[in-house]
Amino acid sequence: MTQPQDERPDPEDSAQHTTSLVALRCCEILCAVMFSTVLPWQQAVAWFGVIAAISAVRHWHVQRPLFRARPREQRKRVYRIYMWVLMAFVGSSCYFLYVPGNLPIQAVLMSYLLGNGTMITVRLTGDPARTAIALFLAIFPTSIRFVIEGAQDNTLLMLMGIGGMMMAVTMVFMSRAQDASVRFQYEQRRRAEAATDAVAAMGLTKSRFFAAVSHDLRQPVHAIGLYLDPLSRLSQKSQDIVAQRAVEGISQSWRALDDLLSQVLDLTRMDSGVVQADMRACELAPLVSKLVMQHSATAELAGVRIVALVKPGCHAMADDLMLMRVLSNLLDNAIKFSPPGASVVVAVRSSGDKWLLQVRDAGVGIAADAQKKIFEEFVQIGNDSRDRRQGLGLGLAIARRFTLLMEADIEVRSALGRGCCMSVKLKKTAAPEPVLLLDEGLRYLESAPGELLPLPDDMTAPALPELAMREVLLVEDDSLVASATAQLLRSWGLQVQHVETAAEAHNQAGYGEVAICDARLPHNASGLDVALAMRELGKKVLLISGETNASLRAAAQQHQLALLTKPVSSTHLLAALQGL
Repeated sequence: MTQPQDERPDPEDSAQHTTSLVALRCCEILCAVMFSTVLPWQQAVAWFGVIAAISAVRHWHVQRPLFRARPREQRKRVYRIYMWVLMAFVGSSCYFLYVPGNLPIQAVLMSYLLGNGTMITVRLTGDPARTAIALFLAIFPTSIRFVIEGAQDNTLLMLMGIGGMMMAVTMVFMSRAQDASVRFQYEQRRRAEAATDAVAAMGLTKSRFFAAVSHDLRQPVHAIGLYLDPLSRLSQKSQDIVAQRAVEGISQSWRALDDLLSQVLDLTRMDSGVVQADMRACELAPLVSKLVMQHSATAELAGVRIVALVKPGCHAMADDLMLMRVLSNLLDNAIKFSPPGASVVVAVRSSGDKWLLQVRDAGVGIAADAQKKIFEEFVQIGNDSRDRRQGLGLGLAIARRFTLLMEADIEVRSALGRGCCMSVKLKKTAAPEPVLLLDEGLRYLESAPGELLPLPDDMTAPALPELAMREVLLVEDDSLVASATAQLLRSWGLQVQHVETAAEAHNQAGYGEVAICDARLPHNASGLDVALAMRELGKKVLLISGETNASLRAAAQQHQLALLTKPVSSTHLLAALQGL
């Protein structure tokens, strides 16, 4: 099995700091001065001069950009040559700095050499061969001389030489062990980085995939919704009960598909980081009151009583829209699983620096081993038959992600036969500064362009809608969507000119008072650019997109364009046209 190529940087690539080199030269000067007191000064100066010259040339050479740009193996060979030549001259201290019969000076010399060896061992981790040869050249010449001369009449000198060689060998083994450890750490880090890159790439691929899927899935669902309106009119006009029931079944199926698609895309948008929380101080009492009002009709039909326990003045840091969706889902579940005659309690409790928003029901409860699973996608406890009337199994998964985006937490406390208590933990905060209503209105108006208020799904269009326009230019490349949209507009008494591309739209720019533009057009053309060009010609413009990216929404707001996101029901489309 071949060894994987070592891709680590050379150990000397990051060891060329001028400060460390100056400090080392100062130590060598001190050593030369010390030895010049017991030796002819020319010897010590010559020894220091050669070492300093080699070090200076080496430092100048390896700092050049041309050298830095060389491949690692070429730099490694140059580093080795310089190191071995330098250590050979350091080892020449066995001649230039050797003082026969002066044991203290000889001990200083050995200390200097072992200090050099220690520095080499630490500095050259990553190249054991370079380290071993450098240690041999620096320490062994003097150690061998100590052993030879000490063997005659100085046992201590001989032991000093043997100790020097043993220390050098020990340093070689330490260098190898340290290199193995560093290599292992480097490999672990490389794998971790590769895994991180893979996860990031997977997330990017997932985002791109769902962006494409979002557009492609929304197109047919959008077309089905538009076909439903004229089909419903025809069935009512014919007074055919069977046809009306069939249309109602198709309508319910379309709503279920639209709901599933919206929830799945919500999950993917949150996972890909598109959705961000708009954190601000929210008063909990009005929010709970609004929540109870919204669900009172559902609770009444189920025979369930809603009890709200909250006092005014409780403020928490949250995104009010996200928090409303989380609590709405929890209250929906509580009503759904509570038996008739039971009570569902919505309460706000204090817990240290957090508020607990709790929704308690009197249902069958959740087993302990299933309490973590309920926050997973498409998991429904007690719905093995996948009865769609009990939901899709995505509500709690979306609720969990919303709480994470708000830096909050959601917990469940339950036992079989004893109901369930869902708690959302939010950070407490002070009440916001009072804002004038005029300022609030201006703030809303600044953010309102490009957005439409949601209308009830069951709102039916008038038999003869009142529209100010008579002719509409429809810019849509999907033939199915274009056919459905054109048929619906004609059923409202409008004349429609359909084009597929940006070029055709510009050629037909004189037609109609209104242009309905798809955001994505063939040949990478931008429907936004077409819409802006149409508005420059005096047309009213409605932009429709099968994508949910924030940049398009921001651009629509910036240019004050009405924007609808597919799938669009006939009632929403009618409301948008009437609002132009």
